[in-house]
Amino acid sequence: MIYAVTTERTIGLVLFAILMVGWIAYVFVNIRQSKAEQGSDVELAPNRKVMPTDDEFEGPRLEQVQAWGVLFLAVIGLSLPIYWLLEPGRQDGALNGFEERAISRGETEFVEGFECANCHGANLAGGSTQTIIDIPRNGEVVKVQVNWAVPSLNDVFYRFDTDIDDPEDSTEVRSILNFGRAPVMPAWGLPGGGPANSQQIQDLVEYLWANQIPVEEAQQAWSDRFQTLRADPENSAKSNGELLYELHCARCHTPQWSAAGNQPQPTGVDVEISPGENGAGAYGRPLNASSLFEQFPDVADQVSFVEKGAVQDAAYGERGLGNYGMPGFGDILSESELRLVVNYVRTLTQTPGVTGEAGPETGEASE
Repeated sequence: MIYAVTTERTIGLVLFAILMVGWIAYVFVNIRQSKAEQGSDVELAPNRKVMPTDDEFEGPRLEQVQAWGVLFLAVIGLSLPIYWLLEPGRQDGALNGFEERAISRGETEFVEGFECANCHGANLAGGSTQTIIDIPRNGEVVKVQVNWAVPSLNDVFYRFDTDIDDPEDSTEVRSILNFGRAPVMPAWGLPGGGPANSQQIQDLVEYLWANQIPVEEAQQAWSDRFQTLRADPENSAKSNGELLYELHCARCHTPQWSAAGNQPQPTGVDVEISPGENGAGAYGRPLNASSLFEQFPDVADQVSFVEKGAVQDAAYGERGLGNYGMPGFGDILSESELRLVVNYVRTLTQTPGVTGEAGPETGEASE
């Protein structure tokens, strides 16, 4: 049971009120007993009145004082253990209140302050955002407005920071918030040139952590997306490994993947965005088969890397250092699915210069 932060304060106030009532009663009785009397001060002065005898002092009077002492000792003896029994609950309540306030602040920042919900959705399930990116076309680079697919965040801790048990230990998600992810996710933290201080970033981390869906639900959601792709007739010639790659990896390793498709422009015309070759590299490194065989001579090592993701400044494979860019997919994909993805990317080759492009403009320009 978690007690409220103010439980002990309430008990203290009640004891204080009892003491105050007792003190007031004592003052009132004392005033009543010391009321003005008629007669000679010599006869009626308090220090001249007849005092109890030694037998009275050492008998009933002493026993009375001792009884009061025992009573107050019992009160103290019972109050202290009760206080300390409630202390762990008070501390848990204080910690819980601290976390709840951090989550509440994080929600405010997510929805209103930094407006993350506009892209990632109020339920953190993902969405899209409009942005302008540079796209090659006819040998030139043109700026095109696109609807960019935005990933879900209600399962982000199943891809990043998968080995932590407390959001305060987050390094990968915090790094993404601080420094952003090209080309759309801006840097929000002060270290990356953004507006948010460390406490605001931590509040966002706390909010995301508190709103993670159960891992079984996340696995089922990704499985449903895969089955939808598998049922699409346009994907009939694709292997399961290729579909898993497109579902989980293409966002970072295939150029323009998140902007692919027909993109209406403010001028009224439409531009068709074609993604580059799978594995040609975008935010993530290129996945050329020859380099992968050099990096991971043993396929099991690459499977393990995809399962766990990269760790900052930790070497992986035969060459290279880890970073926070590569997530781990061990919580989302089964071992057999991980092997399907790895076996697929180990077959990839890229044509130099094929990085996706914008097709010709179609439709009529608006007046």
